[in-house]
Amino acid sequence: MTQAKFKKAFEEAKKNKCAICVEIEMPGQETNELIINSYEALDNKLEYYLKAYDKKLIHSMNDRIKIVDAYPCDYYVPKWTKE
Repeated sequence: MTQAKFKKAFEEAKKNKCAICVEIEMPGQETNELIINSYEALDNKLEYYLKAYDKKLIHSMNDRIKIVDAYPCDYYVPKWTKE
């Protein structure tokens, strides 16, 4: 994934007023980590990711951690989880 495509995924999520899922490759894990950021946090999270990851989307503190995908997502949070 390129930084341009990463930013485009955030733009698409914002346009559709939905969350975004960021897929991160982590050392020592068999599967990639999926992080869901809510619609309300899109601007802050994009700013964070652009500071924490370089133009190739590799983490600035650990070059074995990288963002491999990002895509808008919609999900359901059951009401009982908020009680």
